[in-house]
Amino acid sequence: MALTIVQIKLSAEAICGVTLEPYLQVRKGTSTTVSGEDVPEEGVSDSRYVLRYRWYRSVHRGGQICWIHPDREATVQCILCLRSRAEIRKSFHCTPECLQQHWPQHRQLHEQRRLKGSGHILAGPENGYVTELSRSSQTVTAGGETWIEVGKGRSYTPSPEDVGSSIKCEIVPVDSSSHFNETGAASSASTGRVRPVPLCPQRALVPVPPPRGGNPAGKFTALTYNLLADLYASVDAHGHCCQQWALSWQYRKQNLLKELLTYKADILCLQEVQSNHFDNFLAPELQKAGYTAIYKRKTTELYTGSSYAIDGCATFFKRDKFALVKKYEVEFNKAALSLSDSIPADQKKAALNRLLKDNVALIAVLEALDPPQLEGANRRQLICIANTHIHANPELNDVKLWQVHTLLKGLEKIAASADIPMLVAGDFNSVPGSAAHSLLVNRIVENNHPELQNDPLGILRPASKLQHNLHLASAYAAVHEARDGGPALQKQKRRMDPKYHEPKFTNMGQGFQGTLDYVLYTTNSLVPTATLELPDESDIKDTRNSKAGLPNETWSSDHIALLAEFQYKQT
Repeated sequence: MALTIVQIKLSAEAICGVTLEPYLQVRKGTSTTVSGEDVPEEGVSDSRYVLRYRWYRSVHRGGQICWIHPDREATVQCILCLRSRAEIRKSFHCTPECLQQHWPQHRQLHEQRRLKGSGHILAGPENGYVTELSRSSQTVTAGGETWIEVGKGRSYTPSPEDVGSSIKCEIVPVDSSSHFNETGAASSASTGRVRPVPLCPQRALVPVPPPRGGNPAGKFTALTYNLLADLYASVDAHGHCCQQWALSWQYRKQNLLKELLTYKADILCLQEVQSNHFDNFLAPELQKAGYTAIYKRKTTELYTGSSYAIDGCATFFKRDKFALVKKYEVEFNKAALSLSDSIPADQKKAALNRLLKDNVALIAVLEALDPPQLEGANRRQLICIANTHIHANPELNDVKLWQVHTLLKGLEKIAASADIPMLVAGDFNSVPGSAAHSLLVNRIVENNHPELQNDPLGILRPASKLQHNLHLASAYAAVHEARDGGPALQKQKRRMDPKYHEPKFTNMGQGFQGTLDYVLYTTNSLVPTATLELPDESDIKDTRNSKAGLPNETWSSDHIALLAEFQYKQT
């Protein structure tokens, strides 16, 4: 039953590192039409009728093109690239502004070339492809354009060598039992010019002049970041500000990893970490960078249209700085089931329907391997790290407050058993001034707080029970309280809410812009000494989209990372 290709489509956008796979419709015989995925590819099946896939890269001729924007002609060339003998095609930019904007990325080319020494450089009239053309196993010419074969198989991932060229996929129906086995005409589709991977966010650490009493020998950094799990990264939810290719996990995972490694945090508190991506990518990649990982998944999988997936909280710590002493896993569903025992039987079903929301927290007690030598203290220095993701529904503020209160009560028990510093970090899905935020930073919720009116189950009454004895403060609030500091600190202050002393936003989605994420610390044992630079709206804009929004091609989550540096407080 011979095969005929009815339709082939390939994304016009081609990005270095983002896998391409054509959309294909194939007719079997004279009637049945199936997807290309339902037809075996040559070399991986014993089927008689298969499809042969070949991938080609175009050889650019004529004027030079911009390395960053391959759809534009170059007008500027970096002289330093020529002096350092860097790859010629990467020295071209469309405008001086383009070169200036991407200078950190461009400067890496000079450094890479310096480290490599005086090895062979691809250069010449074909924009760096002459050497490749001469050693290519196969070239084809179509429509006056030359193409180099670069891959076989159903998919192809553009490499840095492909940047600036178009990629073409050619597919031929094959009868593997025939000596002349091509049974139909070749069909092809091509992309636009391949774009390089853009820079991940570039953010500096802004020092905060610490009060007296800190111990500089014991500094460490901690980060919180909601990564936007792939199961939530839909075009419907985020297509207003992000192109589909930039939403793909193949693209975002590389950008997120680069960003995390750029910050070099000693402790990472990550939320919305999909379980398969933790196992297959984040844990092994961060282990290579010197981290140890612990993970707590949610308890209910979600169907994504083709498979089931689940996310959770992951905490990573540098194994040369900390060792795991104990781990606690918090499932708010278990606490809800326990609470329901005190609810009248006729209300229990409704109560559980409201409270069972599958959120979790992960608590780790770590030991500092290089203790800070605090005066009069035991050499063993412990620290407790709580990483959580609180429920998101804005109509269920009572559930959010109950979850936060439940977490804090658990932390109180740990504090009672061991007097150790604590960090509480995560996505609390609660804005500054909300009841949950007030409980965290003020240790109480005022009786007249408007959110207490939304309590259909009576789980927040009496309001006097909504308190805790942990002395918590937001690390970013220290920026507001700092009296000294240079221009960077003053700039940081301008990017914070003057009323609640929190960042103006940590989340920028469709119809919402505000702060949901926090790094909190115990004020009686820790002192913040720096915070990660906060972006403003102009920093968030996509390079090809005038509308600010998250995620986009540079910022690969709908949240931003928060990071603070701490030192232990002298007692």
